Amino acid sequence: MDDFLNSLPKPVLVLGAIIIGIIVFMLIDPPHTVCDTQQEAMKEHLKGSIFSSEAQKGRAPPVVARAKEACQLGNSGGSCYEYFSILKQAADAVGKASGECTAQLYNVPEVSSALNDGIELMARMAWGTQPPERGFARFGWMQESELATFCRLKGIYIRAKGEQAWTALRGVIFGKLPGEAPVVGADPTASVVEPKMAPLIFSEQEIWERSLFSIRCESFL
Repeated sequence: MDDFLNSLPKPVLVLGAIIIGIIVFMLIDPPHTVCDTQQEAMKEHLKGSIFSSEAQKGRAPPVVARAKEACQLGNSGGSCYEYFSILKQAADAVGKASGECTAQLYNVPEVSSALNDGIELMARMAWGTQPPERGFARFGWMQESELATFCRLKGIYIRAKGEQAWTALRGVIFGKLPGEAPVVGADPTASVVEPKMAPLIFSEQEIWERSLFSIRCESFL
């Protein structure tokens, strides 16, 4: 190997060293694309809400987890206001990206986790502890502002991942919806019998008609 290298002209060796150096540099610190720039801008915009932020004693955790917990416990428009506002802010931040960058921004783990959780939680809260009737009952306590937020999340998800992925996500969430009210026995000390899940009782079409997924989002465009 040494003999081969020694036999090469110096200009060839220099050029080879430069090329290898460029390759190594690009592997260590790849050049930023337009999407990388938009991703960094999104992270900065969502710092503190979805992403951790600087604090006097190190890093401060994002508020989304606390806001989600408060929403789950309160299960009302007031208790969910901050959480839904964060979800809408995150969806809008992804939505500002150019079309070819939407998927990259959505797939940032903190963002996809927050928005996917938000879609599922909103659908489950609207459904409640037992199957709602068709019509306005399928929205639970949610009003126009909450429905608009859900539609915004839906639109960004489809833009990033496509209709097929949305249908798959909807099917997963359908499997987590109760198909009947919880059964409580006469003995108050006895354990509550877990209700059957909706897919064991209703067809997919029936679940869709009773769920938040059947909302006509074109009304909120």
